Amino acid sequence: MCILTAEHVSKSFGEGTARFHALREVTLRVEKGEFIAILGPSGSGKSTLLHLLGGVETPTSGRVLLEGRDLAQLDDDERTILRRRRIGFVFQRMNLLPSLTAMENVLLPLLVDGVARAERERRAADILKIVGMLPRALSFPATLSGGEQQRVAIARALVTNPALILADEPTGSLDSAAGQHITQMLRELVSGMGQAVVVVTHDPSVAAQADRRVQVRDGRLTPHDDSEAGNLSVANVAGGRT
Repeated sequence: MCILTAEHVSKSFGEGTARFHALREVTLRVEKGEFIAILGPSGSGKSTLLHLLGGVETPTSGRVLLEGRDLAQLDDDERTILRRRRIGFVFQRMNLLPSLTAMENVLLPLLVDGVARAERERRAADILKIVGMLPRALSFPATLSGGEQQRVAIARALVTNPALILADEPTGSLDSAAGQHITQMLRELVSGMGQAVVVVTHDPSVAAQADRRVQVRDGRLTPHDDSEAGNLSVANVAGGRT
């Protein structure tokens, strides 16, 4: 089942001679239960691609479909609701609210969405248990290690049972042991819960856990140059490759 499709997506910024083409004619399909790693040097366009896939930005041309819905055809309120309910975001800096406990941080998306108190507390406790953080549910972020904070952030991303998880350098601020643990947990979660996961990363150990690896370079998407490159179902339309 296809969760996400990017079709001939391009993104430009600026006008006239100052116009900058961040992405050029990118096409990508993400299936349910699939873990995809997006690699590329700084400035290649990979973070811009992640923002487009998550509906944070809209493409200059082409379209992004989440579960068949064209994100660019939704108004701002509709996109916000769709992101909150169907997409989970995980960031390098975690973005936990320091004044809230781990439990309160996790249930916050449910509170915003109007879920009843008993239900949101149950769901938050369930997902904290899955990521191994239920014993620290009443702890504040400042008392947690970096790896523990990222596990709480992942729980927050998963608590709405989204179709898609988008992670931007989720291990970038962690040491190698904590980063490996977070990567393994993401791998197990996508396999066990069925979400699709797209990760932007510089870390080869994160990329090694992925079902597919794709490379963004100069705004174009190609299979990553490794032993599995021939199996990647990615089309670089501008370059005429499939």
